[in-house]
Amino acid sequence: MKRNQQVEVYSKAGGKTFYTEGKVSAIGRNFVMITDLKDRIWIPFEAIESANIPFGIPNYSNTHQHFIYDNNLREKLVRDFGKTVSQRDVLLQQFNEETFHTNLGRWKGTWVEIYYLDDNKTYGKLDGATKEVISVARLNNKEEIPLASITYVKSIRFLQALSKMFKLGK
Repeated sequence: MKRNQQVEVYSKAGGKTFYTEGKVSAIGRNFVMITDLKDRIWIPFEAIESANIPFGIPNYSNTHQHFIYDNNLREKLVRDFGKTVSQRDVLLQQFNEETFHTNLGRWKGTWVEIYYLDDNKTYGKLDGATKEVISVARLNNKEEIPLASITYVKSIRFLQALSKMFKLGK
């Protein structure tokens, strides 16, 4: 309901509280994905303490405010519904409410930092996700984190990952 709405979210990851501000990019069955200018953040619903619309930002509660009639899209949906929906992220989210692991699986190859359990965190390239675990790869080692224990996932840049690798090596 609040896609593209500017929000601020307070979430718990172990003993830490994270403040995240950005636009709602995707809403699934059990997670929300928020984007800002440089990052994507996935937060499971269980980890969210509160979510608000920042003061002074309009609340777009009516979908007709963003309604644009697209005859070409209508034609594609009528003639080739499955192909059209599967190729567009927004339509896929509307017709098929994704789960946390299926959405993360679509971002395979993205460098992420994952917070899980009590104040544990890891990082690496997203290698895959199943209903039980999310796997990340870093150099020669692969790590699998139980999906139920994840509280916060944030995309990071490759250079950030390199600096983390060198800090751990020292």
